[in-house]
Amino acid sequence: MKIVNKKDNELIFRAEMTESLANAIRRYVNQIPTIAIDEVEISKNDSPLYDEIVAHRLGLIPLKMKKGKGVHELALKTKKKGYVYSEDLEGDIKVVYNKIPITYLNEGQEVKLTATTKLGTGTEHSKFSPGIITYRNFFKVKVGSDCPKEVAEVCPKNVFADSNGKISVKDEDACDFCEACTDYCKKNKKAEPQITQSDELLLKIESWGQLEAEEMFKQAIELLKKDLEEVPKALK
Repeated sequence: MKIVNKKDNELIFRAEMTESLANAIRRYVNQIPTIAIDEVEISKNDSPLYDEIVAHRLGLIPLKMKKGKGVHELALKTKKKGYVYSEDLEGDIKVVYNKIPITYLNEGQEVKLTATTKLGTGTEHSKFSPGIITYRNFFKVKVGSDCPKEVAEVCPKNVFADSNGKISVKDEDACDFCEACTDYCKKNKKAEPQITQSDELLLKIESWGQLEAEEMFKQAIELLKKDLEEVPKALK
């Protein structure tokens, strides 16, 4: 296993893994319980958006996970002119991103509501989904001394580097075998880069912010293992 890139709410790594296993882990991301706004009581809404749209937007605001019960209350009461943002919500649970727009108010308008959260999973509703996992094959890339310098220009992923006309592989992980370089070489009858599919997969875990990407991946694996342990019991 090799970490390719790690930053806030994102983790990219290579690992020798079957596609069936990677897909199972990917699907189990939606089995991870997360907190989201589930019910909204609106007592006043002078904004141009219907109550239903405001409630829908509130439900999609990522909330920071908090240990214990999943029921929390958030209140929103404002008369300020301009955009109403997620940071305007007040309660014992915090939003992940402060500048998610909820609605807009003109002078003299007001919005007043109370929201209640719930613990749920992405299989129930997408608002409970903590993120997404994608994967693809990892390709090994080699170039010979006779590889034309133009491959660095035609490659949309910047896989190759051109140093005074000498081509080298700069970022092998970026290659998704789009065949732009090999098509150019075939068309112009020049030496092609050697691109071969390896036994590794390149996985990207992207979190919406409720959980860290690494923690999200670990929880998906644990939930998958737990369900697999039930299979032999069910067969008895």
